[in-house]
Amino acid sequence: MKKQEVIMALNSLLDDIALITKNRCDDEICSWLMAASLRIWAGNKLFSEDYAGVLSVFRDQEFTAAQIITALDCAGDEAREINIPAFFQDIVAKDKEKQTSESRTIADSIGRFLVLVALINGDFTIEEANRLRDVSDILLGYCDYHGVVAGKRREYHPEMVTPMSPTGYYQPSADIKKKPADHADKTERVKPISRGSSPLSKTEEEESVPTITLNLNLAPEQPADTAVSAPASGVMIKKPAGEDAEDADETLESVLEELNGLVGLNKVKNDVQSLLNFIKICQMRTRRGMKVPTISYHLVFTGNPGTGKTTVARMVARLYYLMGILPQGQLVETDRSGLVAGYLGQTAIKTQKVIQEALGGVLFIDEAYALANDKEDSYGKEAIETILKAMEDHRDELVVIVAGYDELMHKFIDSNPGLRSRFNKYFTFPDYDGNDLLLILKRFCDTNGYTLAEDAIPHLQLKLNEIYENREEHFGNARTVRNLFEHAINRQANRLVMDNDITDQELAELTFDDILPSMEVM
Repeated sequence: MKKQEVIMALNSLLDDIALITKNRCDDEICSWLMAASLRIWAGNKLFSEDYAGVLSVFRDQEFTAAQIITALDCAGDEAREINIPAFFQDIVAKDKEKQTSESRTIADSIGRFLVLVALINGDFTIEEANRLRDVSDILLGYCDYHGVVAGKRREYHPEMVTPMSPTGYYQPSADIKKKPADHADKTERVKPISRGSSPLSKTEEEESVPTITLNLNLAPEQPADTAVSAPASGVMIKKPAGEDAEDADETLESVLEELNGLVGLNKVKNDVQSLLNFIKICQMRTRRGMKVPTISYHLVFTGNPGTGKTTVARMVARLYYLMGILPQGQLVETDRSGLVAGYLGQTAIKTQKVIQEALGGVLFIDEAYALANDKEDSYGKEAIETILKAMEDHRDELVVIVAGYDELMHKFIDSNPGLRSRFNKYFTFPDYDGNDLLLILKRFCDTNGYTLAEDAIPHLQLKLNEIYENREEHFGNARTVRNLFEHAINRQANRLVMDNDITDQELAELTFDDILPSMEVM
């Protein structure tokens, strides 16, 4: 069901409940149903902005995400229990006196109402189901305790039970005819209740008995600078492939050519090609009706900084798009700062916003190990669980690539069974050697309109070899070369600024004197 259809169904069920309760205090009914709804949602680890739409059914006002989260924290507190509402107690008393079963009917309506509440965000977790059962048990248990008759037994038709169909366990029977609603033939119907208003007088309201023990006063609206709906920081979005005019004719071959044009990374290039070959064969088997092994498109990139992990991730996103694996192919780049919020509960919201931006493409999480460095880090754990659920719910429109240092990334994947089951392809990015570093420096020069003096290149090669051989554990690779290039062009500028007759060649050329001192400070 679509969100709007769920809201309409909730309104209809609320009207049905009002009909049975003879339009009793609307505020009382809505308050209790709001408490029950929050109780159900508290069993879901993922916050949904759709909750605000449901709460508007109960009250003629809008609630912020921060307000709802505060109420969810309260509703999820196991020390608090939801009580039997006064309107339900009155109906049970009348059932007991008249030997009727309207209270069981309304309990059934409430159960269906809460199922829709749970489904509003598109899923129905086991924990939500358990909480819904607890609420139903409270109501039906109260009926049993007071001896309310069971009502009309539902008929069982064994001939209607069918084996599992190709599309699932539910298979409608053509012989079943829809029955009219119980109140469809009534000539008079109680006027539907008006949300947010109460028919009781002020005196009656003061004498009414509180119906729930949950403290569900929604938190005051947060200041604008702390609004949870603000875009997440630490997130960079690479536009979908083909969005620019020059990319409109991009092909699989052109992206692979670009990949193969990168300096070094021979094993990574082979790994990418091998993965694409496997995908192609699987797609061919699918078209021919043959069995296909399960394919995981999620990847782990391990290696030191500056080894091209982000660059290759962008290319993988474009390749997946061109192969029809992803519908859009954009890459959303983030890290811990873009996923984790300052307060528990808000991390799920912040992470979900990043996931929504990545749907249809690739979510690239750099230094992903930072989410699981500390076993006591509930914020990182919350982000990981949110991502894992999204990977399951959106398996056809989301690919996740995690990246970081080799040893730390293996520990990160091993920290959670869900991560181990979803990430089984590792691409290792080695450090660049001296020859690669020199090629990268030349490309920096070419890109920015500079050249290297011929007499500087042999000395530069020796120095870069030395830097590679003596590199530290977390060597910066291309980042180190970029710093070298930036220092060199600054020294060149300081050298030439006092010259009143500078040639074009002098403006473009980086000499040994520009480069060597720059390498000494690296």
